[in-house]
Amino acid sequence: MHTVAIIPARGGSKGVPLKNIREVAGRPLISYVIDACLHADSVDRVVVSTDHEQIAQVARECGAEVPFMRPAELAGDLVTLDPVVWHAVTTLEAAGGPPIDVVLTIQPTAPLLSSATIERSVRTLIEGGYDSVLMIREHRHLYWRRVNGRYEPMFARRVNRQELEPLFTEMGSVFASRRDIMRPDNRLGENIGHMIGPDDEALDIDTEIDLMLAELIIERARQEEQG
Repeated sequence: MHTVAIIPARGGSKGVPLKNIREVAGRPLISYVIDACLHADSVDRVVVSTDHEQIAQVARECGAEVPFMRPAELAGDLVTLDPVVWHAVTTLEAAGGPPIDVVLTIQPTAPLLSSATIERSVRTLIEGGYDSVLMIREHRHLYWRRVNGRYEPMFARRVNRQELEPLFTEMGSVFASRRDIMRPDNRLGENIGHMIGPDDEALDIDTEIDLMLAELIIERARQEEQG
């Protein structure tokens, strides 16, 4: 079973410029997921797809492969991850090497993602016989939605949070797919598995505040390990 982790890390972030290599607790942000992938026993290759030379250099220094640069047409703000991952996989295959069985999409903006969760995603994919597996997070809140210019409740009655029917959001930090079901515009297939992600790994870096929060969490974890 040959598993490749693809880490998409373009250089054009608008909210936090070059956030993928911003320093967080003394290390580049992308280094955390690279390290998690390198320590996951089921991952055979860790490949970064980027259009930015500085990100490529940092990724290599952190132990990842950057065997190609992402084309400009796949680095725009409106480009989804499906064609980016497809390009990475087919480029690797064209260069030779073992046939790829499992493709992991790992977001570089998830510094708290653990090797154990990466391992669990691969195990769930294989043991469940799924086409793909995505991680989800449970939410119980009094949600409203906008319909025809008005806001309508998404709950039947106001109750305590614990009594509400849960809704689930995708956690994009890790996404596992069988190679044989992948298409240029689809990594899901039809038989999709789900796993509940750990709350303490849910942080996704999108703003400066997220960066500060990640640094606080990581520094505190280090202090606890040393203490």
